[in-house]
Amino acid sequence: MLAVPYATTWDSLQATFEAVAELRSEPIILSSLPFIPEAGHRHTRFSLVLGPPGRLIAVAIGLRAALPDTPLVLVGAADSITIGTNHLIHAARRNIGMTLLLLRADILPQNEAQLDRTGWGTPGNQVDLESSGTPLEWATALQSSLVARGSIHDPDGLAELVAEAIDAEGFGVIGVTADPTLPVGVFSRVEWPEYFAAYRELVGPLIGTARPRSSPPATTMRRGAPKRVEVRIAGVGGQGVKLSGTILSEAAGLGEGLWATHYGEYGSATRGGPSKVDIVMGAEPITYAGADRPDVLVMLSRGAIAANLPSRQTWTQVVVDEGSVDPVPEGALEVPIVRLAREHTGKPIASGVTSLGCVAALNDAVPLESVMAAVRRRVPGRAVESNEAALMAAYEYTSNLIGGTT
Repeated sequence: MLAVPYATTWDSLQATFEAVAELRSEPIILSSLPFIPEAGHRHTRFSLVLGPPGRLIAVAIGLRAALPDTPLVLVGAADSITIGTNHLIHAARRNIGMTLLLLRADILPQNEAQLDRTGWGTPGNQVDLESSGTPLEWATALQSSLVARGSIHDPDGLAELVAEAIDAEGFGVIGVTADPTLPVGVFSRVEWPEYFAAYRELVGPLIGTARPRSSPPATTMRRGAPKRVEVRIAGVGGQGVKLSGTILSEAAGLGEGLWATHYGEYGSATRGGPSKVDIVMGAEPITYAGADRPDVLVMLSRGAIAANLPSRQTWTQVVVDEGSVDPVPEGALEVPIVRLAREHTGKPIASGVTSLGCVAALNDAVPLESVMAAVRRRVPGRAVESNEAALMAAYEYTSNLIGGTT
């Protein structure tokens, strides 16, 4: 195993990132390496953020929302995929475009306190206890769009790999090593060709052909689709608020070809605590997922009124659950959402899905048919019919209120 001093590691990486800046727009590097480069990096063509792995991933998610076209490169020891894995999994599932460089133990100093839990380098007791998957298996599980291996001794070649990963949608995972020839077991338990052509052949049918980051979703977007529509649904835990966000965002994205996100907040209580979900959808890429200026605001509890009514704008269409709020905000529509959910499903947890009938009646960004199709995908089979009935009842009730017939 070839040992590489700290200074050599950083010099090579700095040369790589300089080359990436030449090949693509200037990247932001988020590094959890256990050393701090000297002040000379301030004169480079890339920005550098230092911190622990888990927090850097959270920072990267925020940066991606604020700077959708700026390349983000996370750099860490191989052990970084076990420290902060939760953050990485959530980022990958949300297709947060970033490139992850994992440095093998042979190019980082080792001591007894540093256990390589991924099995890349020096074996330790932790490896035997956890039986960790290899980086290739980990990347396969997350359906990474690109997996590759580069050498610390070839900064230009590594830069080309990073640039290729930046162009690929979603996660790119690149292992960085000193030894150009790695034994079986380092990236996978079987021998894989250089740059992992076999990996791409394996997961290609799962992830499809990578699209440029600025391209629209695969479903054809209808002409005249609104640029941005914001919906907020708020209530308490146990009303199905979180599920309603999943269903509406999928109806927008899969059914209508819109760009769509949903972002939820809920308290620690399983039932009864505050819960809300923001759904943003439209014809343009979404750089901020919050519904701070909602077009439709649905509130299912008294507490939701106090917490969310201040976000109301002059154009916001407000719906409140009949009987849960007193006094009713001026101009709000009263719909017996919880009662309709109970009548048709027997459970208040269907209130979130039921409220989507109100949303469909008030805003035509996502037609009722697409919402119904998303319900059939997400609601357990035995409950689909009753949830559809509750949703339709809320749709008709809201439509009648708008038309003045209720």
